[in-house]
Amino acid sequence: MNILFDGIVFSIQRYGGISVYFHELLRCLSSANVSADILIEDPTCQSFEMPQGGNLLSRDARILERYRLCRVHTASAIFHSSYYRRPSINSIPSVVTVHDFVYERYARGPKRWVHMHQKHAAIRAAQAVICISESTRQDMLEFVGEIPGQAVHVIHNGVSDVFCPLSLSAAPVPPYVLYVGERRGYKNFMQLLAAMELLPDLELHCVGGGALRAEELAAMPVGTKRRIKHLGFVTDEALNEHYNRALCLVYPSSYEGFGIPVVEAMRAGCPVVSTQCKAIMEVGGDALTVAADADPRALADSVLRLASVEYRNQMVSKGFEVSKHFSWDKTHEGTLAVYKSLGASPG
Repeated sequence: MNILFDGIVFSIQRYGGISVYFHELLRCLSSANVSADILIEDPTCQSFEMPQGGNLLSRDARILERYRLCRVHTASAIFHSSYYRRPSINSIPSVVTVHDFVYERYARGPKRWVHMHQKHAAIRAAQAVICISESTRQDMLEFVGEIPGQAVHVIHNGVSDVFCPLSLSAAPVPPYVLYVGERRGYKNFMQLLAAMELLPDLELHCVGGGALRAEELAAMPVGTKRRIKHLGFVTDEALNEHYNRALCLVYPSSYEGFGIPVVEAMRAGCPVVSTQCKAIMEVGGDALTVAADADPRALADSVLRLASVEYRNQMVSKGFEVSKHFSWDKTHEGTLAVYKSLGASPG
């Protein structure tokens, strides 16, 4: 079985949900009897660490390469784009993984239309589509529509084995809630900042998402600002320790394709506060402490519920059970079945 990937996502995103997805998929494929080639077009990505068993096929980068057809070198493979491109050879079967429809829902201007044109064309041309959640599949029907003869598969993301409960010393003083990831508009981080005014005994520790922006700093009352700590990028091992030490993860996003931090936290024994986001509700189920909306008072009240040791322990137990449904091995097995459905044979 020969699978050809383009490496465009690794020039767009150094570390994030989509790049993690493809790195984990490549890692799993390398442990199976699968030949995986990845086309790297950005010279800054030549240090990309290809899992053992795969091959890097590099070539010179071209301007706007991500918006062009991917120039494949063989027709005897299945093409799987890492970021919504079509192969230059029409006869090669193609697979597209659809992660979310953030651009369609929230972006404005030319960037939105360019992204939509490229993405929707890749989806329509694919013989098989993988959606990372049922929520994303429903969004695809809304924005792209049903494509006759096209196979659509819902295959959930996985979670790294790094995330697990640890035997730690005493709980941190003062206790803190954790926020992980980007903080742009629909993530509702500003509402969480406002909620911290109602939680004077707690700190907020933020991981990832870049440095705090001027408007975020300006939104922090003086009494709250000293309780907000930005930790920047951390390793998975360090993040696992933060999950283990936190009172809870607060994930107030209005929209997600999946929400990997939710499963990471549950796997590490950290309960999760969320809003009624479709994808997060699908993934987290009854292990979530759900705020009615992203209103600061609703978020604060949900966090305070977890101050009860009995309730928190109950949600931790539920989280462990939910997290068992997600693994990169399951993602790999489902994806391998998609490749086989397109005529690829092992070996």
